[in-house]
Amino acid sequence: MKNMKKGFTLIELLVVITLIGILAIAVLSALNPIEQINKARDARKRADSSQLLKAIDRYFASNERFPWNNYTDYASGVGLEWAATAEMIGNGVCGDTTVTDNAKAVNPDAGGCAEGGYLVTTQELKKQFGKRDYFKSSVLIADKLYVFKPEDDPSVSVCFIPNSKATRDTADDLIPPTTLKDLDITGGLPTGVDVCAGMPTSWSDLDEACFVCIPEE
Repeated sequence: MKNMKKGFTLIELLVVITLIGILAIAVLSALNPIEQINKARDARKRADSSQLLKAIDRYFASNERFPWNNYTDYASGVGLEWAATAEMIGNGVCGDTTVTDNAKAVNPDAGGCAEGGYLVTTQELKKQFGKRDYFKSSVLIADKLYVFKPEDDPSVSVCFIPNSKATRDTADDLIPPTTLKDLDITGGLPTGVDVCAGMPTSWSDLDEACFVCIPEE
């Protein structure tokens, strides 16, 4: 009597393929590659914000003034309020030898800072830092870094709008748009209130989005 080799039936194959598909969907849903990418973007923003903040703090410790105090419109004292997106010349990452009295002038180009500012020339930051996306003319407003210092307060914050759902879901711990103050930049910057009133309906709109600010309370 001959041995009969049995294989899978068509129905069995379909069942196995269906199970594999269900497992694949479950794994992809758990991993959520887009969310993982957004988490990585938030981690990079957090690290770069911390690096920029430390450079500003070191510059202040060495010079007893902030980078924006080198310009005539902000040279009267370190107590003045300051708010600007990171590519603004006064923040010290981007520089422009043709601008001598306007700390808020913008100087990004397609490749980032065309010249290094005070934080670069004093070696508080490497020149390559100014080539990050935040300093390119093509960057979206919602993807920029924001520098803020309250009036008569030496504490400087560097803020960003988070991309990941995990961070956005903690909106109660973020800075609300209702406290933004317009200082020649769209939407302005937070003034220090530490709660975000409700979940924003649009994270790409500076009038609604909430911020993560470094250092965190």
